[in-house]
Amino acid sequence: MRFSYKNVYNSEKHREVMDNMRYVIDDKFLAETKNYELTDGFSLEVRSYEDKDKSVYTDKCILTNAGKIIYEYCCFDRHNFIFKEIIHHKNGHRYYLFKIDLYGISCLDVDTLEVYNYIPEGYEHKEEYMCGESFIITDVHYDEKSNLIAYGGCYWAAPYDVMAGDFSEPMNFNPHLVSLNGILDPEFDLCQDIDFMEWKNDRLYVICDDKKEESVSINQLKDMINELTEKGEK
Repeated sequence: MRFSYKNVYNSEKHREVMDNMRYVIDDKFLAETKNYELTDGFSLEVRSYEDKDKSVYTDKCILTNAGKIIYEYCCFDRHNFIFKEIIHHKNGHRYYLFKIDLYGISCLDVDTLEVYNYIPEGYEHKEEYMCGESFIITDVHYDEKSNLIAYGGCYWAAPYDVMAGDFSEPMNFNPHLVSLNGILDPEFDLCQDIDFMEWKNDRLYVICDDKKEESVSINQLKDMINELTEKGEK
């Protein structure tokens, strides 16, 4: 199947889908409110709204620092993942990563308030759907030394994998990601699930099936990411 890296965020179809769910942001649909403490003194308030009769769910997320509202966004259809670490980037800026939907990733520069949203078109799919399947990011791990980032997550709910990408330009996101499972077990017969462990000694370390430690060099990852990028697939 063909995979499309095209960013469908804010496309006509995307706006239509999101706007059809915004009506639940009303006190009569408020189900619960949760608060999360992030690093660097930031906090996130998540107000969850739901219309169970129509199966519509929307979270309104409010990022604050020292009691001041920094940024607000919505995440739709119960696809919220809270990344608690504010990234200190090699370029001197700080970034907050978040999700507005199941697929893709968004990045806020908390110092300038510039934001970038990315939702890939994904694998070939029926025209009536906005997206085909793409990697579902559930956790993020930035390495300041290499400017690479590791995303934990999965395709089609399983197996769990780690994807490595270039994060040197957060506001010009490079969507070409390399699968650790694809490197370590290309036949997918040894590792069923892979989880992030750490960046160390110029290598990315992961755990296979909760027990076996494996690693890949940063140079190999960079070469593979560059190769994908140079192909210019959109």
